[in-house]
Amino acid sequence: MNIFHPATFDDLNQARKIRMRNALIAAAAPAALALLEIFHPHPGHHLLALDVRTWLVVHYFQVPLFAMSAFSVASLVHAQVGLPAQLCRTALFVFALCFVVFDTAAGLVVGSLVEAAHASGRPDAWQAPINAIWTHPILGGTNHPLLALVGRMSLFVGTMSAAVSLYHAGRPWRPILLLALSGGVMYVFPGHSWPGGPLTFGTMAVAIAWLHAARPRMTLDQWFPGMRGQDPERRPAPRASIRDNRQRP
Repeated sequence: MNIFHPATFDDLNQARKIRMRNALIAAAAPAALALLEIFHPHPGHHLLALDVRTWLVVHYFQVPLFAMSAFSVASLVHAQVGLPAQLCRTALFVFALCFVVFDTAAGLVVGSLVEAAHASGRPDAWQAPINAIWTHPILGGTNHPLLALVGRMSLFVGTMSAAVSLYHAGRPWRPILLLALSGGVMYVFPGHSWPGGPLTFGTMAVAIAWLHAARPRMTLDQWFPGMRGQDPERRPAPRASIRDNRQRP
């Protein structure tokens, strides 16, 4: 059964249920990440004053959700071929790799050091190693670290190329536009704490769910299978629609 273009009325309700189930499953990771990012603490200039328990909990969940969110977007073009689809998959792999490493170092390692500093009874003695990681030019949490910059650019490229591929495949333009815009939110609101992260992945979740639930446009080959390249006047009548089947006794 084609869940996007069911051939009979009997298939319609089942196709809708399958599309809604797929939409919820596909959007679960970015939706969970958007909700989690609302509670992401803002570290400020004094890392030793960080709410370290919340910080660590957020980052333990955040690390796998970055990779799962990238997979959710890539799954939209799993059946597509061509340069935009290939570029999408490659860019999202780079995004997942960069943000997992970046968040492990700047999030989990820094948080663990802050926790150990307070447990030692001499937190000031830990300030130097904490700052060494936090200000690192590649994997740190400040001064525009390289991993964060590459990851942010890869996410933008991934969502834009996915949008191009999906548009050529006949998918609805409104969720495609939403998906394309989601990858650029962190250029307007830098960082993945509030508001950049929740807006990025919340918009992404809505776009993914919408694309899975919506039916694509019918192409000429879908209306007339096996008749590509023939004279339009010699094509047979379109196959029976759901409305036609509904009117049958």
